[in-house]
Amino acid sequence: MKNIKNLILLSILMFSVSCSDDYLDVNGSSANPSSSTPDLVLPAAQKNSADMLYDADKLNASGDSFNRIGSIHAGVLADAGDRVWYQPEQQYLILNSTYSRIWENTYTLTLFTYNFIETFEADGYDNYKAIAKIMKAFHIAMLVDTYGDIPYSEAFGRGSNTQPAYDDDQEVYDAIYNELNTAISMIDNAPPGTLTASTDAMLGGDMDEWKKFANTLKLRMLLRQVNTGASLAAKYSELISNGIGFIDATVSVNPGYANQANQQNPFYTVFGLTPGGNPTNNNQAARGNEFFVEFLKDSDDPRLTQLFVPAASDGEIRGIPQNNYTNAFRSDATSPLGPGLLVDSTQDLQVMLGSESLFLQAEAAFRGLIPGDPASLYKSGIAASFSELGATGATAYEADSFNNKINWALASSSGNELEAIITQKWIAGGFISGFEVWMDRVRTGFPSGIPIPVGAFSPIFPSNLLYPTSEIATNSANVPDQGDNAAFDRHTFWMQ
Repeated sequence: MKNIKNLILLSILMFSVSCSDDYLDVNGSSANPSSSTPDLVLPAAQKNSADMLYDADKLNASGDSFNRIGSIHAGVLADAGDRVWYQPEQQYLILNSTYSRIWENTYTLTLFTYNFIETFEADGYDNYKAIAKIMKAFHIAMLVDTYGDIPYSEAFGRGSNTQPAYDDDQEVYDAIYNELNTAISMIDNAPPGTLTASTDAMLGGDMDEWKKFANTLKLRMLLRQVNTGASLAAKYSELISNGIGFIDATVSVNPGYANQANQQNPFYTVFGLTPGGNPTNNNQAARGNEFFVEFLKDSDDPRLTQLFVPAASDGEIRGIPQNNYTNAFRSDATSPLGPGLLVDSTQDLQVMLGSESLFLQAEAAFRGLIPGDPASLYKSGIAASFSELGATGATAYEADSFNNKINWALASSSGNELEAIITQKWIAGGFISGFEVWMDRVRTGFPSGIPIPVGAFSPIFPSNLLYPTSEIATNSANVPDQGDNAAFDRHTFWMQ
């Protein structure tokens, strides 16, 4: 508890200093608060990472985040019929103000703190700097995936450049991929330093695990690009020959979450109960998309009762069609999120699921990009998802012979292997890693059959967000033109 209080104070201090200038001005002396050192800043930076994933608009307590909008656009999350909490997202109404805090606060809070660590001028912090490089790559990749071209080369320099140029999105991707390799090399060659388990709230100072995390991020980035036609064989070869491997358990962060105001796990803060035990607005609004819930029910999926609890009105587990604001789907007649998602306010915050790592490997192996048995990796991914959600019966579930999106042998006989992998990844991460399943839907079109909400402004689901109003107002000379149908035309380089 004391730890998280200190992190909150440090985050507020660093944020208040940086906000004295434009929100993209991470170039001034505020990036070097004289009383801070990497060992003090790293846990605060990791806390900020968690907030960007699940509660990026923390100052306004809206819950806007990469993962929430991802869950909605991946056909997983829906709004209760007597709430109007996610209506613009469900209507596919994408404006320059839509979730703008995920852009603004990724730069101001998250990248700001990691850049401070990376550029800290003192010896003995090599592992801290390597972690900062890895986490910068993690967040910058999400910005590219969401917006396309972004400020990169001029975003973190010294001086007073409050209007940084935009870099080509593919060039940014290539640069941060190289940064991941640099980070791995730094870890391999780091002299004894000050990194300890108490100053690394994610992986407890285990630098071998940080290398595996970096390698897994590289695999995620390479698979994003499968439709571009780029020759990536050398990178896949290096990915395997480096001998690092991939994460085999969930990467989480927990800086000391507690059941007190401003100290709860961010996911729980948004979707759970207040410290006083009252449901939050999102708790009352958040329901499963009817398509998602019915798929689980039709498949006799044991994870159903971990993802949802029965509706108060009749004890049935029930989802809701997105953008359906009728009394039939009011909050007490539909299912709130379940115990596999909402454990308690002190639960770890997932940054990357172990099941995602296995499904990434399964896809790459199926495509012949890395060695390995895709069937075994697929089944291991399902088992990992069951474990992550506290469900049992994974082996019997996967052996079910009636559904080619579950049973690998049936998927193989019908040429449905890729959709089976992506569908299981969708179930495993839909509420936890919503951004990833959204990007998979953009990249592969799977799972198939997710309906466009009735009353949506577009017959195509969104694939991008628009540059925020604040950026257009302060950096208009550099902001790229996104076109007339920018939220739906898949303009990021890998969206072919």
